Order: sequence, then structure tokens, then C-alpha cells
Amino acid sequence: MNHPDAVDRELKSLLKSKAEDVAIPEPVQNAVENVLSSLPKQKRKKRFPSTRWRWLAAAVVFFVLLSAISVSTVPIFSEMLRSLFAKDNPDIGLLRAQELGLVHNPHIKVKDKGYTLVINEAVADPTRVTIALQLFDPKGKHNRDKLVIGYENQITIMDSEGNQIDTMYDMGYTNDFYYLVAFFKEPLQTDRITVEGHVQKLGQRNETPIEGDWNFSFDMDMKEANSKTTIEELSGSYTTPHGMTVTLKRLTRMVQGVRLELETELSDEAMARSPGDLWENQMLSFHFETMDKEEIHAVNPRKQGFMDSLMTSDHTVIGNGKMHWSYTFKYLPEEESYRFVLDAYSVAEQDGSQIAFKPAELVEPKGYQVLNDHFELNGTALEESDMEQDTDEMVISFYAELENEFDNNVWKAVDVLGNEYEVDRRGVSFLANTLPDNWREGLISMGDRGMKQPYHFEIKGLSHIPEQLTLIREVVDKRYQDPNWSVLLNP
Repeated sequence: MNHPDAVDRELKSLLKSKAEDVAIPEPVQNAVENVLSSLPKQKRKKRFPSTRWRWLAAAVVFFVLLSAISVSTVPIFSEMLRSLFAKDNPDIGLLRAQELGLVHNPHIKVKDKGYTLVINEAVADPTRVTIALQLFDPKGKHNRDKLVIGYENQITIMDSEGNQIDTMYDMGYTNDFYYLVAFFKEPLQTDRITVEGHVQKLGQRNETPIEGDWNFSFDMDMKEANSKTTIEELSGSYTTPHGMTVTLKRLTRMVQGVRLELETELSDEAMARSPGDLWENQMLSFHFETMDKEEIHAVNPRKQGFMDSLMTSDHTVIGNGKMHWSYTFKYLPEEESYRFVLDAYSVAEQDGSQIAFKPAELVEPKGYQVLNDHFELNGTALEESDMEQDTDEMVISFYAELENEFDNNVWKAVDVLGNEYEVDRRGVSFLANTLPDNWREGLISMGDRGMKQPYHFEIKGLSHIPEQLTLIREVVDKRYQDPNWSVLLNP
């Protein structure tokens, strides 16, 4: 038979541990404490054995707790039950982790200055670390805007040797909790990680900060997650009409994601169009589809409303003209067959296309065709330079519809005297004329005609509007959309 003091200690430990798993408003906490403190003082009646009476008292404690919450803070109680696995937060990688029993409860509850930081769910595998963090104010209400993860508040991930692997950031995504993640470009190789939180300031920049100590640390064992990782070697190679050879390498399946690796190599002719290190500026566009041609995921498409589950991507130079690419997705089919389809790619190449114009003649918009890209110059003006105080610089407003990419384009301006000027750009761009069932068609629209917000070229160092000016595109981010290749996976 258990001694009454031992039972009391057991009950208190149980109730305390349950209370620590949630953030409870102070009035409710006081009610719980009052009941707990009264347990040892109760006189045992003969018809109730000691153990039975105390467990009945435990039920009363929970009834008090539940009643207090139900009566005064029903919305708050519902907030406490929010989860990474709620129906409105679907994530197939997290659901897989839950199915395999890999969800960790670190029992983190840190309170200071009336605010309580709580972490009850964390998931880790070689793909990523995901944490649901909640911050409760003194009234027990979750505050989604009080904690800013960044320079002053950091959550870092350390490997088993104490080396910092990554830092976590808040994805936003939901108002129910701080959705903290860290994605790994390469599969993590360690048997244990430590998550360390350095949280010492609450409040947005426009608020008076609340300084305190909400630091925390907990370990996560990676052995079980690591054991679920499998590697599948792939085969298939193809050379495009313009000289890029694409070779599939492998699929690495992990609990929360799937990593695709492939390699590309440019021919001598393709390399000649991209001398020096220009060729290193590349981008691939591809998608996966079922045998019924239903889209699974797409990467860098021109398609309208595409499916996106890309978590990380990376590419590195492995030789002259050779690149290694890796992409990590939340999901790819495991059992049924599906296809990898190469849609397009881009490479930075030498161009030299020119747009010569006289600013005084831009009374009305004037169009120019540059390769397969259309530019419409609207006007010029002088604006205050952001490089040199009390100095103006020439700005050219325009709209454009581009078949090619734009990120790696390089422009310069030349006046009639042969002086050359660096050209910067600013404005908004978006995809236009895309199709819902075509991954290749569509243009990049520069500037918003509907909102009458043109794009701008900023001519650095040109402090007057010349009689004539020539814009030269030295480098074009050339897009090729003529590949004709797909590979059957899981045949």
C-alpha cells in the first residue's frame, strides 16, 4: 500500500506537470494552487481508502481548472490546443512525422515579466526543424505579434559537436502560433541536435520594448529520423537543342521531405555565348506530373497558379561548364509512377542589343523590340541621386514584356560623347499572359500599366538629360523553352 505522503507527492507532481504544459491565466493558477495546497490537510474518512480519496481530489482539481477556464476564458483554452497538425495547417511532411511518432514535446515553459513562452511540439529530421511556439500575455491570451525573431531574438540549432548549423525563422503562415522553421540545403548528418533560444526582448520596433529572460534549450534525438532516410539512384540524361546536358542523379527520401539532385553541363558552343563566369548564372524550370498529367509540383514555371512545395534549392559549380543542383520538396509520390518534365532553362549570355532614343521626342510612349523582349519608353526626368547628396540623376520610365528572364541582365548607358554610365533598375514585375495548363508560355511584365506605375532605369552619374542616349544590354538572361524531355520515375 502506498504511504499517504507518497501519494500526495505523486498527485502534486502529476498536476504540476500537466499545468506546466499549458499557459494558464493567473486567476486560474491561483485556484489550482489553493486546491493543491489543501490536499495534505484533508482528514481521511474511513469509508474512503487514502489512495482513492486523493485521486478523487485530483479529479476535483481538474474540474476546478476546467470550470475556471470554461467560464472565463473559453477562447483562450481553444488557443492552447492549436497544433502543427491542425486541419487548417496541412503539411504532408509533418503529418508523416506524426504518423511515425517523431513529434517531440520539449515541455518548454518560460515565464518572465508576465509573459509565458511555451513550446509543446517540435519535429526534426535531416530536411528541416519545425517548432510551434506560443507566447501568452499576463491574461493568458496568445500574442502573435509581440515576439520578433531576428537579430536580438535568435533561435539557433547546434549539432552534437556544438557547432551551429542554422538559425530558425518565423514563416508566419498561421496566427495560431509562431511557425518556426530551419531548412537544410544539405541533409543533416548528426545523431542529436540542440535547439537554443535566446529571447530577451518583446515588442515591435514602434513599441517600448519589454526586456526579460525567455531563454530556453532542449535536445532532439535524430537517430530514429535518420534511420528513415533512403537514397534512390536515378538514371536519364538529355541534351537540349542549344547545348545543355541534363542528367538526373538521385532522390533522397527523408521524413519531412524529398531531395532531388541533378547535374547540368554546357557545350563548348553554349560556353562561348557566356564567357568568363557568366555561364554560372543559370536557372532551371521543370515540373512533376502524374501519369494522368496532373501537376504535382513545379519549379520556376511561367504557368498560372502552379503547385509549389519547394523548401530549398541550391546549385554549385563542379567543373568547367558543370553545375550540381539540389531541390528539396515537401512530397513526391512513393508508390505510384510519375514524371519529371524539363520545361525551360535560362543562362546569362552576352547580348549587345541597343535602344537609341532622343529624350525630347518621348512626348508619347515609343516601343522597341530587343530580341524577343518588348520595351516601351514613356519619358525621362531628373531625380535626387541616392549616391551623391544634392545631386540629380537621369531616370527613364518604361514598361516591358519579356520572354527572357531579367534577374541577371546588365545594362549600360552611353551618351553622344561616348561617356558610359552604370544603369540600375527599380519597380515591380510579375508574370503576365500565362496559361493555366502550360508551364512554358507567359511573359514577365515590368511595371504595372493598370496602376500607372512604370518601371525605371536609373542612370548613375548622369546629372542632366542629354540630347540623345543609347541603352545597351550587355548581358541578357536568355531563356530557352525548347527542351523536349521527360523521365518516368517509380516505373
